Amino acid sequence: MIGSRFSLRSSRWALMLGSLLFAGLPMMRGQAACTPPDEMKARFQGKPDAAAYTDLGVWFADQKNYACATDAFATSLQLDPNQKDLAHVAFMLGVSLYFQGDAKEAIPALQEAEQLGYKDNKLHIILATALDGEHSTKEAEDEWRAALDVDPELSTALDALSSDLLLEKDFKDAIAALEVPRLLGQRTARQSLNLGAAYASTGQLEKAAAALRDGLNTTPDSAAIANQLARVLVELNRKDEAVTVLQLAVTQHPDDAEAKANLAKARDSLGLGK
Repeated sequence: MIGSRFSLRSSRWALMLGSLLFAGLPMMRGQAACTPPDEMKARFQGKPDAAAYTDLGVWFADQKNYACATDAFATSLQLDPNQKDLAHVAFMLGVSLYFQGDAKEAIPALQEAEQLGYKDNKLHIILATALDGEHSTKEAEDEWRAALDVDPELSTALDALSSDLLLEKDFKDAIAALEVPRLLGQRTARQSLNLGAAYASTGQLEKAAAALRDGLNTTPDSAAIANQLARVLVELNRKDEAVTVLQLAVTQHPDDAEAKANLAKARDSLGLGK
């Protein structure tokens, strides 16, 4: 069983680590798949220390063998739960779990690293992504905000945060997150779509149209923005503008079935036919 420092912090973390060790240690010691490379074998004679397993985990991770990296990092933590680089090893364990496809088990490891004070924006990004994957949207929002606190220009974090806020129907916060001066003319297509959706969901159709128009100017080849803008323009009874937007979208994306269907509807409503 892992040392008291972990078990006192998080029973889920302790149980997770214990299960990894139970499943992994025999493999580490016996199977060829997790055999240390020749240059490290001397360190595993007798009683290898935690540092040896940490270095082995790094080696396996470099080889993208995340299952073996997970075993090595878990072993390191079991051997020395109070090691100097504890937070970093917990982070590496979480990352290895995540990249081997086990987001559910990665979360407590990454949260432990965070609680231990590990400082790296990759922690917030990977943890937020894992939380989103497990539909823990509110917790993911906190991590995306933390990532943006470190790097306000991280567009992928703002994409994800605003999408989560829309999912939670928190339209006010979505607008606040996206409607800041530094983003004007620099929003990604996803951010423009999300801002337009947030405004439309609160009945602010003119602002929705303006946000989507700005987005289309920034990303003129986005069929998704064109389609969403056209729908808002139709709601505003500006169908002629919708037709113009959709004609351009169909010209740029001749295989876009949605744009074609929307254009036909808009033209019919104006009595223009095809």
